[in-house]
Order: sequence, then C-alpha cells, then structure tokens
Amino acid sequence: MIYKIGMLCKHFKGSSLYEKNIYKILALNVDGAELDKDITYSGDGNCLLAKNLVVYENIFQNNKKFAREYEDISSELSQEKKNLYNQEIKVQPLTEEEISVVSSEDFIATKYKYTNEKY
Repeated sequence: MIYKIGMLCKHFKGSSLYEKNIYKILALNVDGAELDKDITYSGDGNCLLAKNLVVYENIFQNNKKFAREYEDISSELSQEKKNLYNQEIKVQPLTEEEISVVSSEDFIATKYKYTNEKY
C-alpha cells in the first residue's frame, strides 16, 4: 500500500461510508519524537520510539489528528474482517467514486449529523 499526502482514506470499521471514519493523510515517515502536541499517537508502543508514522486527520471531526505506524494502518485484514467490512486493509484509500460521494453536500450534511450524534 502506498499512501500519499492529501490522499483520502477510510478506516475499515463500519458497514457504510457514513459509519466509517474518513481520513486525510497529512504527513508520512514521521518519527514519534517529532509529533506535535495536537496529534494523538494511536499505536501500541511508546510514541517517542515510534518510527515511520503516518499522520492523518478525520475530515469530519475538526482538529482530530492521529499518528500510527505505516505498517499497522496498511496491514491486511483477516478474511473474516474483509468479509464483514468489505475492505482489504485497515486504512484503505477511497476510490474515485467514493471521493465523489464523500464530497457531495448530502453526504457531508448526513455525515456531520451522524458524527455529532456518535461523539
């Protein structure tokens, strides 16, 4: 999996785009010791020792920025999760069709409503 800065991606959890977190890639190959205070490290290890982090933001939650190891977010899902979530990897780039959907006014309004009710 090759991520690029500015790329829109979806987290695997959720049965539809409305339920999935939609992320924008902000930075690549960042060391944990370099992270700004406003970025939440979501990995399992020690943030300061973490290497090759991907920094991303949830585009439907203002100021929610995260960092996680490239190897983790690009890892392949188990067959059970692939079937359940209809997705191959943990954080998967959106297709052109999905980008069109998430950019529509109707989707944005519904997604903000769903996100505000959830959080």
